[in-house]
Amino acid sequence: MQELRSADEVAEATGDLLVRWGAQALTSDYPHDTGAAWQHGSAVAVYAPKLNRNNRVLYTGTSDDAVELLKQVLPALPDDRLRPLAEAGLAEQVATRLGLEVLATFGWMHLATEPPSTAAPEVEWLTANDEDAIDSLLRKANPGSYLFPDDPGARRWAGIRAADGTPLAVGGDSWPAPGLRYISGVTTHPDHRGMGLSTMVCAFLTRELARDGAVALMVDADNEPALKVYRRLGYRYRAISALAG
Repeated sequence: MQELRSADEVAEATGDLLVRWGAQALTSDYPHDTGAAWQHGSAVAVYAPKLNRNNRVLYTGTSDDAVELLKQVLPALPDDRLRPLAEAGLAEQVATRLGLEVLATFGWMHLATEPPSTAAPEVEWLTANDEDAIDSLLRKANPGSYLFPDDPGARRWAGIRAADGTPLAVGGDSWPAPGLRYISGVTTHPDHRGMGLSTMVCAFLTRELARDGAVALMVDADNEPALKVYRRLGYRYRAISALAG
């Protein structure tokens, strides 16, 4: 087993965007404790403390190499909310061989085409003065969101305002990794759904964030409205599964 000491080393070892997203935990500006990364054969694993709410181990590779790597890595990590996460087929094989439980399967989506080119004049970058209103909107319209304004991974918010200036639809630029940007916290006020507001916000975020590299997000597998929006914007779906560490 070889330790990887930087996000650049992780990127050299694997093209898996999910794992490379976790490598932000190796950067100096990561808002929680510094993570760690390792390689064994084709397998690469990154430990990212408190990334998007959980202590995550993001991994990739063949099942044999991943199992061997995780056998060495997992016992040495804190078990509090430890969530190994990988492509669903690999995660199922690892779970079976290591006696772990598959907790949930959902989607990792990355931008697989050119970003939207059409301008979205209705959407703007919101400010710190809007954070209370963003928080209220999320708690009303998407209380299960993995991103709120006080989250240390929240960098900035885009949104569409009502005539009085109140945000009606928002989305967050969050948890960035070198060469990879991540969208979360997307929601629309219940009284204004069906008008394409979230699509406009996501198109704006996608176009802006793609200037810095790849763009990704997570989505529930059964959230058909969101899946349609993201696919229409050029995102490709990959099923991933979280295990109980």
